Amino acid sequence: MQVEALHPLFGARIEGLDVRAMDEAQFEELLALYYRYSLIVLSRQALAPYDQACLAHRLGRPKIETRKQFNLREHPEVSLIGNARDDEGQRIAFFNRTDLQWHTDGTAACHVNAATLLYAVEVPWRGGDTLFCSTASAYESLPDTLREQARELRLQCSFHAHNDRILADDPDSHTALDEAERAALPPVWHDVVQTHPVTGRAVLYLTADPLEIAGASDGPALLARLFAHCTAPERVYRHRWQAGDLAIWDNHPTLHSPTDTTDYADDRRLLHRSFVYTLPTARPIPNLDELNALFMPDT
Repeated sequence: MQVEALHPLFGARIEGLDVRAMDEAQFEELLALYYRYSLIVLSRQALAPYDQACLAHRLGRPKIETRKQFNLREHPEVSLIGNARDDEGQRIAFFNRTDLQWHTDGTAACHVNAATLLYAVEVPWRGGDTLFCSTASAYESLPDTLREQARELRLQCSFHAHNDRILADDPDSHTALDEAERAALPPVWHDVVQTHPVTGRAVLYLTADPLEIAGASDGPALLARLFAHCTAPERVYRHRWQAGDLAIWDNHPTLHSPTDTTDYADDRRLLHRSFVYTLPTARPIPNLDELNALFMPDT
C-alpha cells in the first residue's frame, strides 16, 4: 500500500490496495488513514455494487438514500449519481444541476459521524470534478475573535431546505417525497464547533442553508465568514475523477462541493454512492432501521 498526500492540510491517495480483498489488518490501516486524512482516494478499484455494499457495512451502519428511485434494488446501500440515462432516455441517477454549493452530507440527522463513499464508474473527458476542504484545519487557523464567535453558533438544519430547492429548479430531477417520508426527516440542531469523537480535533460543522441560526445577532454574516475561511483557495483540493477511483471522506471534519455540470453536458458521468454512519457517536439515530425501510427502492 502506497500513500501520497493530496493536499498539505488533508487528503491522501492510496495505491496498491484492493478493498475487495482486505484482511483485518489492512482494513484497520485503511481506517486509520481515513481518520488521519479525512479524505482518502483509492485508485484502480473494480467494485461491483455488492463489493461497495459490503465495504459500507464494514465501515458502519449504512443509511439508505432518501431519493429511493435511484437506489439499486439488489443493493439498496448503493445509489446512482450523475447524468446517465437508460436506452429510452430516462434518468437512472440523481443529477443535481443547479444547487451547486459547499455542504456536508448528513447535516439533516443528529448522527454527524458519517462517511460518504463515491465510486467512479464512468467519467466525462472534461469536468465533473469535486472540491474538498478540511474544516478541522480551518478551525485551527481561525482568528481568535472569529473562533470565539463560532463556538456560540448553532444551526437548525433540514434535508427539505436543500431537496425542495433542487426539485423546484428541476422537477425532473427526482420524485418528490410523500408526506410520511417528509415527516420522517424533521429538522435538527447542530453546534457549529464540535469535537471529533475519534481524532479529538475541533471541527466546524456547517451547512449553507440552515432554517435558523442561534447564538449570534449577525448569524448569516458570521456563517458566510466561516464558509469563506474554510473554502479559501489555498485550503481547497480539487479532485479530478478517473474511472475506478473510490473516494471515502469523513463528513464531520470536511466540506465538499460539486462543480459546474455544463462542462460535461454532452458527455456521461455515473458514480455509485453510499452513506455510512460510523461509531463512536454521541447522538445515534434510534430509528435508523425504520428510516431505511421507508426509503427502500420499490420492487
